[in-house]
Amino acid sequence: MIILRLVAVCVVLLVLASCSSQNKPLTNTTASPDTVVSSTPPFQTKEPERYRAVRIITAVNNEGQTLVTKTSVARDGESRRHESTSAAKTIVYLDVPEGKFVLLPDEKVYADVTDQSQISADKTEEGLESAPDALLHTDAGSTSYQKLGSEPVAGRNANKYRIVVNSSAPANVSQSETLMWIDEALQMPIRSETKSADGTRVTMEVSEIKLEVDKNLFTIPEGYKKLDFTELRKRLVAPAQPDDE
Repeated sequence: MIILRLVAVCVVLLVLASCSSQNKPLTNTTASPDTVVSSTPPFQTKEPERYRAVRIITAVNNEGQTLVTKTSVARDGESRRHESTSAAKTIVYLDVPEGKFVLLPDEKVYADVTDQSQISADKTEEGLESAPDALLHTDAGSTSYQKLGSEPVAGRNANKYRIVVNSSAPANVSQSETLMWIDEALQMPIRSETKSADGTRVTMEVSEIKLEVDKNLFTIPEGYKKLDFTELRKRLVAPAQPDDE
């Protein structure tokens, strides 16, 4: 489905949310004997109101096949930007007060996708916006949370947790584990390592965090040609070419 190209990172994050992480030997941590079983975590996470960062998700299935997704994310209040590369095309998604837009920078074109009849990515984008929090919630089975102490990640102080998800869906009982590091200052997950019951492993890392954001990131650059979404959809599956005026 072509729309998945527009929200490839969202899809991976939702997969990440349904799994949970790799259990590795612990070093330089002080384990807590307290384990809480709950449908919601015994702590809160949040996305900074204003920040810019790079999110890299690496997924390895049980056959050893690897998928790496790198996304530049930015937020300034109600304005959000997600930029990633899929099928050799750079795709930018803007969610701003003026509307929702998809940009193809290589071709200097964009489409307005505010109309929900054109694109059904709204719920997916909501999942991306709240991805750190969504990762910590499950709808079925039981989930246990254990604080393992403090451990730095890329020079940032973080609290480390183990999250074990037991799925009790009919005819499908499984367990997955996640190790998660939550930034002490930002209260945002900045790393997670997940191992699902079928052997799939997913690692998420947030780096290059900056709390100052250029407002131009949330605007459509001058010189971009507006297309309807049908035309943009065609360009997503075609080889990238400069736009002819």
